[in-house]
Amino acid sequence: SGNSNRQYITFSSVSQARTCAFRSSKRGMMDSKLTGGHTASVLCVDVQIQTGQVVSGGEGGELCVWSKDGQLIRKLSRPDTDCTSVVFSRENPNLIYAAFGEEVLVLDPQRIQEPVFIFRSNQDEVNQISLDVKENYLAACDDAGEIKVFGLQNRKEFKTLRLKHTNICSTVVFRPSYQWEIVSGGLDCRLVHWDFSKPKCLNQFNMQEFHATPGDSPYFINPPFVHHLAVSPSGNTFACALENGQIPILNGSQKNLQPKYALFGHSQGASQVHFLTDDILLSAGNDSCIIQWDLAKSEQYQPVAIHMNGDGAGSSPEEEKSLAITELCNVRTFAHSNKVNWMAPFCLDAEKYLYVADQTPDITLLNLS
Repeated sequence: SGNSNRQYITFSSVSQARTCAFRSSKRGMMDSKLTGGHTASVLCVDVQIQTGQVVSGGEGGELCVWSKDGQLIRKLSRPDTDCTSVVFSRENPNLIYAAFGEEVLVLDPQRIQEPVFIFRSNQDEVNQISLDVKENYLAACDDAGEIKVFGLQNRKEFKTLRLKHTNICSTVVFRPSYQWEIVSGGLDCRLVHWDFSKPKCLNQFNMQEFHATPGDSPYFINPPFVHHLAVSPSGNTFACALENGQIPILNGSQKNLQPKYALFGHSQGASQVHFLTDDILLSAGNDSCIIQWDLAKSEQYQPVAIHMNGDGAGSSPEEEKSLAITELCNVRTFAHSNKVNWMAPFCLDAEKYLYVADQTPDITLLNLS
């Protein structure tokens, strides 16, 4: 485990924590908190890489903007709803996109109280919003199982993707290097690959058929709802966070997505997956664990002879492969204090960091280096 030499120190500011963390990264992971903004659980968080500013959304319709040294700069409250998803523009530090109920707000962090624009097309609560690489489009998936795609230049609804998810659509990502492609996941245990220009479904996966699973809990007990999706910067790898605790990995380097293996690190439902680089994946779950994976190490996997247990039944080859790759790729596990709602990893001055939003009103900053 990576936290045997973890140190607990409180910091007056995040910048002080970062300075401290730079000095002590060889000795173990440090953490500090963003406090005094939210009054209830924080549901989502994002970082603006150019400025280091942070935006967070939470229950009770609270949205907070933080300076890079951890000071609360602005706060917006829309009390009749929750702020379920926030995204900072990568290109323009003065643009934040935030989902409140059925609406998606375009916000300027300098003038947070006056929305620049409001998208009002979703018929049900929005669960996640996502931007394409060029920031031409925004996708918003909702409880009705639909995905609205909006043009950000003309600020109009572009397409609606529907009739494939039979339950809540919980997560959506644009596919890098493929201008018109989106991948979504839902509580119908489905992963759907779309061409949103047509719009049409290119392919879909039922996670219940995805992989043979180890015979111990939680994999057989909990359904493989898709809670969250992540795609690597190159677009070559997709990861899914499932309610049964598994993290299926798909190959995205070809035209069609191909299942590769599953990672078995979590003892309860997995809630989050994020790529820090093409190889470094972070996952988190209801077991309050955050796991750092190095997917490059999966290349070291070599098939072994199938082991038989006493009654002559053997593990499936897929299960053997996934268990072996789980061992190879698991770099370390951080024990967090609460169930994780959202994570935002980023690099700064060659150091790796992670903001963690959980069931408390505070946001934790972890130094992963």
